[in-house]
Amino acid sequence: MIHPAGSANFMPQAANQAADRARRAESFSSTRCEPRSAAQLTFAVCGLASSGRFFIELCSTVNISRSGCCLWLRTRPLMDSALVLRAVPGGTSLPAGTSQLLFQLAWVHPGEGGWMIGAFALGESGLWRLAFPSYTP
Repeated sequence: MIHPAGSANFMPQAANQAADRARRAESFSSTRCEPRSAAQLTFAVCGLASSGRFFIELCSTVNISRSGCCLWLRTRPLMDSALVLRAVPGGTSLPAGTSQLLFQLAWVHPGEGGWMIGAFALGESGLWRLAFPSYTP
């Protein structure tokens, strides 16, 4: 089941909800000192729901760091499971030669109408390069 992450033409309520999600994500952030970007990149996320069933959901990032990202989902994912972020038409383009990015679920916090989740990148993720394009290793 694909759930829309929201319209590109934000209504005031949607903008307020996005700002509230960003504030909650900040309050759950760890003690890591790496920079975070509040970039809202749109992807299809695939994974296992807490029920054990496979799900696909359209979502946007809440924030991104070099080691992972925070997402808002309507489906509660299975703890410690893997999540795949895939490019979708009209969404964020992944780096050349990449069709999907793999993440490991780190934490889940309930919120109004969904779940704030933190995930860390498995392997060499190009997601942080989209949020921090000026970074060069």
